[in-house]
Amino acid sequence: MMKIDLRSDTVTLPTAGMRAAMEMAELGDDVYGEDVTVNKLEAKVADMFGREAALFCPTGTMTNQLAIRVHVQPGDEVICDKLAHIYLYEGGGIALNAFASVRPLDGDLGRLTAEMVERSINNPHDIHQPITKLVCLENTVNKGGGSMYDFDEIKRIKQVCKKNGLILHLDGARLFNALVETEQTPQDYGKDFDSISICLSKGLGCPVGSVLIGSQELVSKARRFRKVMGGGWRQAGALAAAGIYALTIMSTA
Repeated sequence: MMKIDLRSDTVTLPTAGMRAAMEMAELGDDVYGEDVTVNKLEAKVADMFGREAALFCPTGTMTNQLAIRVHVQPGDEVICDKLAHIYLYEGGGIALNAFASVRPLDGDLGRLTAEMVERSINNPHDIHQPITKLVCLENTVNKGGGSMYDFDEIKRIKQVCKKNGLILHLDGARLFNALVETEQTPQDYGKDFDSISICLSKGLGCPVGSVLIGSQELVSKARRFRKVMGGGWRQAGALAAAGIYALTIMSTA
């Protein structure tokens, strides 16, 4: 009797076609910006989301933490749900990497509302409180049983962020699951978020890899911090080829 491992979508294995694409990938040194296949993946993802640039990384934890590190200053505050991956499962990285405080909110299956966000913004003139700088959403929410945001609520949260000068980041590790079930496109998300992290190893079947998406300035700064975190890899094109294959063949985006 065949057993199916349902612990996580991260235990999926590459298809034969994906393995063939990996084997044939053109390689170079990504630290020097010379891996053609990595460059193609980053350009493809940036274009897919309608943004200027993207950065290929080993994990979604790294792409989330790079975004937070770039967006905030030490002592700033990050708003997220109490079930958020960035809060529960990234080793205290917000404190370790960004020296920032966290305001975890009690949302609905991991989902925040615009009203909740607005109520939680600190008075920037109160020296007793950290400065609220960043709002992080997760879609779909892993600890929420795969719960999805209503995109209209995301747009309302974006308006709260704009009104209060806050930055909006998306942990979109399983965003393609939400895209399959809704009418939104990657470009819709690209318009409303200042940065987006997507995982190629969740739902898309790649063996490894995540991508951080945003402005050229964001990605340039994140690339420097990626190197600091030990994420500067060399001939990574074989892994990037799996991502290109997945986004071309296995994604409905």
